[in-house]
Amino acid sequence: MRRLIVAAAAALVALTPAVPVSAIVGGDPDTTHPGVGMFIFVTGEGRFRCSGTLISDTVLLTAAHCTKGVIGKAIVTFSPVAPDAGPPPAGGAGYTTAPAGYVTGAAHANPAFNEKLQTKDLLDVGVVVLDAPMTGITPAPLPPTQGWLDTLTVKELKADLFTLVGYGVRYEKPDGGPQKPVAVRDLTRRSTTAPLQNIVGEVIQLAEGDNDSRGGGGTCFGDSGGAIFWGGYLVGDTSFGGSLFCQGGVGGYQRADTPGAWEFIHSFLP
Repeated sequence: MRRLIVAAAAALVALTPAVPVSAIVGGDPDTTHPGVGMFIFVTGEGRFRCSGTLISDTVLLTAAHCTKGVIGKAIVTFSPVAPDAGPPPAGGAGYTTAPAGYVTGAAHANPAFNEKLQTKDLLDVGVVVLDAPMTGITPAPLPPTQGWLDTLTVKELKADLFTLVGYGVRYEKPDGGPQKPVAVRDLTRRSTTAPLQNIVGEVIQLAEGDNDSRGGGGTCFGDSGGAIFWGGYLVGDTSFGGSLFCQGGVGGYQRADTPGAWEFIHSFLP
């Protein structure tokens, strides 16, 4: 079995110098999903960022690997282009207040998260509970019932593309010189589409890559926890990918409607 690479192993927040590029790999800047935000957090390993989706006025759905071991608060923004958050807290401390353009919240990871990325019991789901209600943004609707995706056939699910939204890194080839893909971190919310490969246990498997004519692309580092929509519902969050430069392969997305995910998510909802 090939080794899977955690897709967002949340992206490091440090920015990369701008590099001229010829094309966007998978997706376009997004203004149609205002409930998808980006958050920055500190762990014992450094400062990172992930994506997430507002599911109530105070709850952001994201991935467990983005919320486990967070020190202090997470800081969250819903701006289409995330504002500069400034330097990290001194001495490896977590956030206690939010810089301009951000709000604070408490991160919670599903305690049943399987860090070995086993599809049968992954449960890579977490939340950030905002310290104050978010106004002016309509929360994304979750599936109508637990196990909703199981009521649909793979053929039905393949009839429409899944929509992916997040603030992740994208890899692009420079206009000239060596053609090794270069990471571009512009902190922009982007969206794309991808076709279903299969559903296995907790995981929705999607074909990724801008060379797949059936969809627009896939996700990359920093998209972790970001939205995956189908049929008008937020059906899951971005969990892991299988390509070093996010150029193809099969990505894994945690379902929101399985019993373990459903119970955890709804424990934070009114």
